[in-house]
Amino acid sequence: MMKKIIALPFALLLAACTAGGNMNSGLGVGNSLITAAVDSQCRAELNKRNEWRMIALAMTAEKQQEWEDKICGCASEEAPNQMTANEMVQIVNPATRTQAVASVTAKTVTACMKRLYR
Repeated sequence: MMKKIIALPFALLLAACTAGGNMNSGLGVGNSLITAAVDSQCRAELNKRNEWRMIALAMTAEKQQEWEDKICGCASEEAPNQMTANEMVQIVNPATRTQAVASVTAKTVTACMKRLYR
């Protein structure tokens, strides 16, 4: 457990180093990786959900793409803000990354669908 706790700050520092030593840029790199992973997972998640498939049946392909972009854009923006410290550690670890991204995505997709469909 101690190795995992140490891994997150180390990964953030490594990201900062790759961003020219600027910690804010390093965090931005980490967030952009999370954002890309969540966006991809979101699209797969939507296609598995019955409520989305039912709604999508009533839309043109263009409208469906527009809504998918809105929902997944929202989810990928919200994901870094919704993550727990444990999920951040899991995303750093390649062995648990997929499961952590799926967990965060499921939470944010649900929240974004509710927010956008009000």
